[in-house]
Amino acid sequence: MNVKDSLREHGLKATPPRVEILSMLSLLLAPVSAEELARKLADKDIDLSTIYRNLNAFVEAGLVKKEVGRGKENIFKLNQENEYHLLVCMHCGKTIPLPGCPYHEIHEEIERKTGFRLIDHNTEIYGICPDCQRLSSR
Repeated sequence: MNVKDSLREHGLKATPPRVEILSMLSLLLAPVSAEELARKLADKDIDLSTIYRNLNAFVEAGLVKKEVGRGKENIFKLNQENEYHLLVCMHCGKTIPLPGCPYHEIHEEIERKTGFRLIDHNTEIYGICPDCQRLSSR
């Protein structure tokens, strides 16, 4: 992904902070909070308010998805055509990618049964990983 071209295609100027923030998001598998992103970009001298401002601009432009994470904080991930979800262990925090989207198959049924028009859903699915299940059964 050419970050500068992607920014321009979405109507955003390719400023150095935007390029750094979007580049970092493109490297990450799991969604991150603005604070986590600031820690990962600490050597780039980009303050937290700049990160928040740019993440919100990315969300408005459709480059990034904003979700609510396990701790009820806002988390952000690159908006990709090849959608994926993450299985997250509630005990150890391990994440396992789940390619594709199991929800697309049931969206129509949910809409038909409830009358609710679905717009989006979160990436993370919570449970207990096999390793933690084995540890708790001992």
